Amino acid sequence: MRTSVMSLFPFALTYTGWAALCLSVSRHARELLQREPTPLQRHLLRTAGWIALTVPPSMAAAHADWPIGTVEWFGMLTASAVSFVLLLSCYPRLAAGLGLGCQYVPRWSHSGQREEIEEPNVCFQH
Repeated sequence: MRTSVMSLFPFALTYTGWAALCLSVSRHARELLQREPTPLQRHLLRTAGWIALTVPPSMAAAHADWPIGTVEWFGMLTASAVSFVLLLSCYPRLAAGLGLGCQYVPRWSHSGQREEIEEPNVCFQH
């Protein structure tokens, strides 16, 4: 089986799709961005999320033909969803930031200074 950057791009695209769909939900957007998206932003995030989730099958099929490409796509959907949900539960800003293509989504205080990323209270502790 071939592994290349071509197979990582659809994974990143599906991860971005999950992040966009997450941010289109008001509750998650308030938690991650400290504001609620406008109806237009919510619609654009939802549309971008679904497009990002539906484009990778053709990329995977071009890479490994349709039967194997479809299986790869379902695997990418599952792996990206699991990784997104696990990161979202422990490090929500990092999860959303990776989906938006940046390191993290910083939170700015009213004084204009960037605050540190909050550590999770409880996450996979023994």
